[in-house]
Amino acid sequence: MNIAIISGGKRPKKSLLNEIVRKSNCIIAADKGIECLIDEGITPDYILGDFDSVNIEYLEKLEKLENYEMIKYNVEKDNTDSEIAVNKAIELGANVIYMLGFTGTRIDHVLANIGLLNKCLENNIEAYIIDENNKIFLTDVPRILLGNPGETVSFQAFGENVNNFSIHKAKYELEGHNLKFGDALCVSNEFVTNEIGISFDKGKVLIIYSRD
Repeated sequence: MNIAIISGGKRPKKSLLNEIVRKSNCIIAADKGIECLIDEGITPDYILGDFDSVNIEYLEKLEKLENYEMIKYNVEKDNTDSEIAVNKAIELGANVIYMLGFTGTRIDHVLANIGLLNKCLENNIEAYIIDENNKIFLTDVPRILLGNPGETVSFQAFGENVNNFSIHKAKYELEGHNLKFGDALCVSNEFVTNEIGISFDKGKVLIIYSRD
């Protein structure tokens, strides 16, 4: 099952939102994420959160929607609204989770949301944080990455070091590097064909497709 979660960070553009909704079997709105869905005439399957940041006009519009399940939480809680939504997606049996509105101006939330990629990985779920400029995902196995010539891709260690990290068929190739968190060596690589290969012996690699 493909599940889209729309959270309350940077609002996705209409084209991106509609693309992800078309790919998804289930839509979850996390708190303020409901606003862009209402604006585009999209009713989610689930609406979760404490609704402390949702404008009152949208709460009024929410009362007119049908065929959705709302789960309300206290403002003071141990989980962010985004994490609550991810937990719900895991509970529903997601195979793939698309996360929109997971980036933005709150760096604390962005870092916590990137951490949610690890929760998904530990549950054998493909998960992607996506906005107009970035696609972010996490892997613990070697991968063949697809892209277009000139497209930018960066790599970061997630948590522990990534042992014997290698990059093949990229503009900047690498062989047997011990990739550490915060290592800038693997920032802003480029596709020269439609494929880049990465391999490593141990660890988790954060993969970031970016454009200005």
